[in-house]
Amino acid sequence: MTDHHTALLDTLLPGDGADWPAAGVHGLAERMSELAAGIPDGDEALAFVLNALPEGFPDLSPETREDVLRGVEAEMPQQFEVVVTAAYNAYYTDPVVRDVIERLTGYENRPPQPEGYSLEPFDESLLDAVKARGPIWRPVD
Repeated sequence: MTDHHTALLDTLLPGDGADWPAAGVHGLAERMSELAAGIPDGDEALAFVLNALPEGFPDLSPETREDVLRGVEAEMPQQFEVVVTAAYNAYYTDPVVRDVIERLTGYENRPPQPEGYSLEPFDESLLDAVKARGPIWRPVD
């Protein structure tokens, strides 16, 4: 990933220098790109936003980078929203960030399914009686 990816992430999610890591320095640029690709027109949105950034964007002060991003957001709000969504999803699903959330809030960093236990495969034979009834609707011509 480019320095622009990293600077973009660090501007959107700068961290706090104590508990929360900065997203770009933490290496989430690739994950943001993967998540953007999963959103309709996400690849294009990310490319538009990155292309709208000035050449020396990574070297600008954090305040100036924020101003630049405000301008990009005003110019292309839909594309910017896609990029922000991908960036936040990459950040808040990252294991290191989830560990910070657990430590600060007590919200456990585990699979969401009850206590993280594996479920036995579903026994489809439980549906045999329902399937045997056949369709309960009339076909429409």
